[in-house]
Amino acid sequence: MSEIELLTSMQSNRAIFVNYVLVQTLMAAVIVYVAYMFRTLPTVVKAAAMVGSVISILLVTFFATGTQTVFYASATTMSEMAGNGSEVATSFMNSVGLPVGDPVSQPGWMTILSVIQVIINLVVTIYIFLLAKWGDE
Repeated sequence: MSEIELLTSMQSNRAIFVNYVLVQTLMAAVIVYVAYMFRTLPTVVKAAAMVGSVISILLVTFFATGTQTVFYASATTMSEMAGNGSEVATSFMNSVGLPVGDPVSQPGWMTILSVIQVIINLVVTIYIFLLAKWGDE
């Protein structure tokens, strides 16, 4: 794969990642709306909707994580190309402030925040479907 092909692939990867982030953000609002609309239905129906919501949260998280993994693998390949003397790769790595010749990985704080976000989403989803009192019940 050439440097240009790799850059094109990385650009597509970022577009896919942004879409997953938007889906995850909008999904949270949809989950709250569905929980509110289902508030008067039997518990078994609310539980089924909750399970579907939890599965959706986990799937989008797995897809976004996979997309991030591919991005960092591609960035590492670009870094290796730069380390082997590629001018295009070196220019790219320097322009985005990434190390030339070294592996590129997600910062630890980003991983921690991602895990915290997923836990919050899961806990809130379970709460709003099964435990929340909406005031008009």
